[in-house]
Amino acid sequence: MKLKFLQPLVDAINFNQQNSVSSKKNNQNILIILVIVLTGLVCFSNSLLGEFISDDHSLIVEKYNIKSLSFIPDLFFEPYFNKNDKAGGYRPITNVSYALNYAVNGLDPYGYHLVNIILHIINCLLIYWLCNFYCKNIFISLFTSLLFAIHPVHSEAVAAIYGRPELLCTFFILIAWMFYTKSIENKYFYILSLITYFLSLFSKENGIIFIGILFLVQFCTESTWIKRLKPNSKLIGYILITIPFLILRSYVVKAIGVPTSEQAQFFAGDSIFTRIYTMSLGYLMYFKILIWPKDLLTIYTYTTIPKQTSLSLSVILALLIIFTIILIGIWQVNKRPLLAFSLLFFFIVTSVISNIVFPIGILIAERVIYLASLSICLLFAITLYWFYQLGWKKLSIILSIFILLLSSVRTYFRNQDFLTDISVLNSAAKYDNKLVFHRFFLGLAYQRKGDLAKAEECFKAVIASDPSYLSVCGILATIFIDQGRIEEALPLINQELSLVPDSVIGHVTMGRVYNLKQDYKKASEFFLLAIKYSAPDPGLEYETALMLEKAEDFEQAAIRMKKAIELNPTFIDALIGLANILHKQNRYDEAISVLDKALSLDSKNAEIYSLYGANLLFQNKLCEAKDFLIKSISLNNNLAQTHYNLGLVYIEMNLFSQARYELLLALQLNPLQKNLKEEIASLNKKIPAKAVECPK
Repeated sequence: MKLKFLQPLVDAINFNQQNSVSSKKNNQNILIILVIVLTGLVCFSNSLLGEFISDDHSLIVEKYNIKSLSFIPDLFFEPYFNKNDKAGGYRPITNVSYALNYAVNGLDPYGYHLVNIILHIINCLLIYWLCNFYCKNIFISLFTSLLFAIHPVHSEAVAAIYGRPELLCTFFILIAWMFYTKSIENKYFYILSLITYFLSLFSKENGIIFIGILFLVQFCTESTWIKRLKPNSKLIGYILITIPFLILRSYVVKAIGVPTSEQAQFFAGDSIFTRIYTMSLGYLMYFKILIWPKDLLTIYTYTTIPKQTSLSLSVILALLIIFTIILIGIWQVNKRPLLAFSLLFFFIVTSVISNIVFPIGILIAERVIYLASLSICLLFAITLYWFYQLGWKKLSIILSIFILLLSSVRTYFRNQDFLTDISVLNSAAKYDNKLVFHRFFLGLAYQRKGDLAKAEECFKAVIASDPSYLSVCGILATIFIDQGRIEEALPLINQELSLVPDSVIGHVTMGRVYNLKQDYKKASEFFLLAIKYSAPDPGLEYETALMLEKAEDFEQAAIRMKKAIELNPTFIDALIGLANILHKQNRYDEAISVLDKALSLDSKNAEIYSLYGANLLFQNKLCEAKDFLIKSISLNNNLAQTHYNLGLVYIEMNLFSQARYELLLALQLNPLQKNLKEEIASLNKKIPAKAVECPK
């Protein structure tokens, strides 16, 4: 007999059981997300204290076209560093991210570091999702994502702001990969995958390795060799979408790979065999720092990995190890596809940055194996889970906790190497004996910090070793000039120009010496020579214009100032400088037009309002001039010229008491302006008249 009246109760129990299972799963997922997020935040929290370091200065601090959102379209038509960059980088999406950061944070590095950490944590969550999708094992997925979150090799990519291309490129690759897995359910996910892959290319050129990753996924998931090796029709879409990117990149950087000039850093003129032999040792170094990240460097050079031009015993052993790992990966594809994937993934992802296909301008670097390190994280997870399956559960759990704790502590302290320029260089010097290199850049870091005594010490050590090294004599001379030690600077400048006759810094420093001697014509000649030998430089154009202005060559000064603005349209000082030159030429309307541009970029600059008011004064637009000069004083009350000009306005408006007050303030701020006393005294002789009234 069927007890039908009990059926509603049975249905309710089944529903509650299903709901309970679903609720537990949701709670478990929330807990996993929280663990991954908190692990990443805690491990990299100290990087939030970091400053702008290394490439950050040229990518953010000195780069004008990230400092206004209106320049974002331009970022897609110029190389990564700047318009004249010869390094071959093309990463417009990364530059857009810096522009957005600047719009929110200005030049406060905290916000940039926070974005890096957030991107890294999202990448860890995506890795967990993808691992769980393919292996359906929470332990392997969670351990892989946690180890990826805290691996010490990631400090450079996460703790250094300039590591963002790796983070962004990986972010879009993982998103594209996730959409690819869902494209079986809905074709629109395939379109989303293509779009996010395209964005990965615009974040960093390495995004192209996603095509290789998808082929590897096919190779490790299909059941027969024919299916594994047969080209997947979906891959065609990724290949086709890569072509316009490569064409645009080649147009912008004017090279297919990396420009020849930049290749000279490492493998200039070397054969492919030299690159293979040397990079075999490079790969061993990668394996070493991924498995045992004790000795990590900020710069890897030929002092750490010697160039190999022939087959030596070490090269043969390195090649054997590499080929053995690859063969094991291929051999295990039938029995243990996850193990095969973890072994082969590293070589797929590093293929573009291996220097074997083409030189890339660096030997090896920790930041470039950011995504590739997933290989070793997954391998560790598989090994520990294998121990667990063998019955060594306690050992597996203890080892897992130990590895994660050890890695997180190492990462936390490794982050400190990337806090300042000085910490970066001191860290590199621990393991690298290339003293001249580190002393030179350490000197630059101290100079940037304003510690000129330590900078001088470093530069003198470099000169003692190699006086021709990177214009070090000229750089030390600039320090002496800033300190007024001209007699000590002159021998260094002459030495610099004798060693490098076309030295930019040599001619600039000599120009500054003549500026101090008030021989502005001679100073201008040296600055013009510096421009002749220099790559386009808005700062140099600006300083040259100032020298020409002092020499009263206003026409040439205006030309050089306009060139500075052409190179950097947001160069406020150059816009003010050009307006000042035009003012001296009585070209008031043109000066005001330039100042309008300056105000659109910086509406709180007292100098702009002051000069604007001065031009209006000389056009006899007294009421408008008064408003601009008062606005300038409200922003900065210590500009003597502003008070003087406002005093002149009040005189013209017959407001003599207000005029006297402003002129007295001008005299107080600039006691050397002798004519002020006479003008103040002359006010007593002024006959009171009807004051000029301004419209309300």
